Amino acid sequence: MLGGFYTIASGMMVQQRKLEVQGNNLVNSQTPGFHAQRVVASSFSDELATTRLEYRNTEEIGPTHPIAVVDTVSTLMTSGDIRESERPMDVAINGLGYYQIPGEAGVTYLTRNGGFDVDEEGYLMIPELGRVHGEDGEIQVGNTNFTVLDDGTVNNSEGETVGRLQAYTIPEGMDLTQYRNGVFGVPEGTDLQAQEGTQFMQGYLEYSNVDQNREMTMLMEAQSSFVSCSTALQIIDQINQKAAQQIASL
Repeated sequence: MLGGFYTIASGMMVQQRKLEVQGNNLVNSQTPGFHAQRVVASSFSDELATTRLEYRNTEEIGPTHPIAVVDTVSTLMTSGDIRESERPMDVAINGLGYYQIPGEAGVTYLTRNGGFDVDEEGYLMIPELGRVHGEDGEIQVGNTNFTVLDDGTVNNSEGETVGRLQAYTIPEGMDLTQYRNGVFGVPEGTDLQAQEGTQFMQGYLEYSNVDQNREMTMLMEAQSSFVSCSTALQIIDQINQKAAQQIASL
C-alpha cells in the first residue's frame, strides 16, 4: 500500500509543476517577447527502480510502483504576434533572431522584446537589461527622436547614421537559460551568428506566443488531475488506518 503513496504523490508533484508553469504562462500572456513553456513528464526507469547495481552484480530489491517525474521544462520557440504599438521607440524583429544585450556575471541576454529606451548617456537600451548590441557594438542615438529603417539602420534626430540593429541566432544545440519577462541567457563569449535579411519594424512590438484559451484549458486539466490525486491519497490513507485498526483488534 505504501507504493500507492509514492505513485500518487509523484503525480501530485508533476501536476503542481504544471500548475506553476501554466500559471506563469498566463501571467505573461501580454509580456512582449515572452515564450510559453511546457512541462515534459516521464516515468522513472523500471530497471533502476527495481534492481540494485553492486560491483558487476545485480540484485532484485523487490517490486515497486511506477512513479512520474518532471523530465524537463521545454520552451515553445515560435514567434508571437507583431502588433502596432504607436510608440516610436518600439522596434519588432520580423523574422528570425534575437536582440543581444551583454549582461553581468558572465551571461549574455537574448530577447525579442524590442521595447527600447535611451539611457542617460544617450545609448539605446532595454530597461532592466542593458544596452543593445548592434552590428558594431553599442548604439548611441543621443535622444529618443531616432529612426530605424527596415534593414536596421539607425539614424539620430539629425539624420546621421549612428549604427545598425542586428538580430542574432543561437548555435544549434545550445542550451538556453530562460529568465523572467521573455529573456534568455547564454554564457558570455558564445559565438552568436548574425541573422541576415531580417526586417525591423519601428512602432511595432512582438507580444508573447501564449495562447490564452489553450493555457486556461491546460491549467484546468492540471488542477483537476491534482485534485483527483489528492482525493486518491486521502482514500489510501483511510484504508491504511482502517487496516491498522483491524489488525490491532485481533
